[in-house]
Amino acid sequence: MDRIVTVLKSTNVLIHPINKADRDKLREIYLLCRIQAFHWMDSNLLTLSDFDAHTHDEDIWVATCDNETVGFMAVWPPDAFVHHLYVHVAYRGKGIGKALLALAAQNYPSPLRLKCLVKNEAAFQFYQALGWEIMEEGSDALGDYFLMKNE
Repeated sequence: MDRIVTVLKSTNVLIHPINKADRDKLREIYLLCRIQAFHWMDSNLLTLSDFDAHTHDEDIWVATCDNETVGFMAVWPPDAFVHHLYVHVAYRGKGIGKALLALAAQNYPSPLRLKCLVKNEAAFQFYQALGWEIMEEGSDALGDYFLMKNE
């Protein structure tokens, strides 16, 4: 993974590849965001260690705001697949998710793809607002999902 740093000037946001010091905070963000977003799931089944297992061998990009880790994106490079995109609730609506996706569009082949759970309505609305389109629908252990792509 290239050592690219992206700056979102309007909000003092920096995006950089993960380093060892980021992992503990990303585990916390991942757990908290999943509990909030997947409200229909039993939150007792979600753990801090899920982050490491669910992002193994993926490119992980970290968003910081005023030196505070506030979100991340994990991409599976062989398929240009955005596997995870999470921004701490206190920092949503500031363009951080959009900036992470813009970075992915600059660094991975087009089109990017991702899965969005149907019940995760806020995420689905976010992706649609950015022009992502549904390619197909499916189901897995987490529920019904949309497979989406950007243009």
